[in-house]
Amino acid sequence: MSAASALASRVAALLAHPGVEARPQAAAGAWPLDLAEPPDVAALYAAADGLALPDGTRILPRGDLARATAWLTEERSLDWASDLLVVGEREDLVIVLDLDAASARAGGGVLEVPTDGLASFQRVARSVVGYLERRLGVAGAEAASPEVRAREAAARRDLPALAEALAEAMYPGAERQVAHAALTLGVLLSERGDEAALDAFARSVEARVAAAARGAAAPERLAAWRACEIAAREAGAEAIAAACAARGRGAGEGRGGA
Repeated sequence: MSAASALASRVAALLAHPGVEARPQAAAGAWPLDLAEPPDVAALYAAADGLALPDGTRILPRGDLARATAWLTEERSLDWASDLLVVGEREDLVIVLDLDAASARAGGGVLEVPTDGLASFQRVARSVVGYLERRLGVAGAEAASPEVRAREAAARRDLPALAEALAEAMYPGAERQVAHAALTLGVLLSERGDEAALDAFARSVEARVAAAARGAAAPERLAAWRACEIAAREAGAEAIAAACAARGRGAGEGRGGA
């Protein structure tokens, strides 16, 4: 089966799902950007001009995308990149497609943005069709974004899945999520006595520092290494805990000499 046929089949399965309401395709408008329309979006609009899911998720008609994006960015005075496009909504969330034309944001994808924090992007899926599959709980759905997979893997303490997710590029603004996921990975590796835990802890520290407020990097680094030391010790890895403590002392000495 070709990629186009596979996408068409996935879209057909979405539209056939109980409770999904779709607009007739005949009203489909033009793609609003000079950038190429993603294949999954084209397949979706080839079958329906917008749809609604039972949970209240709504994908806008194609002809409404540019208007919705312009209205939101102008109404809220948002300094969004030109390759961000509003494609839908759900309750108090705006659903945004990031095309990441310059490959500056980890490949882009589907973002959820709270209406009361329209600069707080949370990537949840790689594609619109994949996003809808996950909202509907479709079996064999496309994998979620690495940020979501890392969070879910950390919650269930799944070391292989967590390491796999963290190996992928993370979306800007996900530093706190990365810090927690990497700390969890460090704990799981510490429980095995694996010295790779230090690399995981170091990533957690750097992510915490990256998320820190201006001027707070030094104390945040100290606190982060202290958290790693405690976590390693609770995991029964005294040598790794001692190494974390040493790195924390080094960070403190660096601050003192600044």
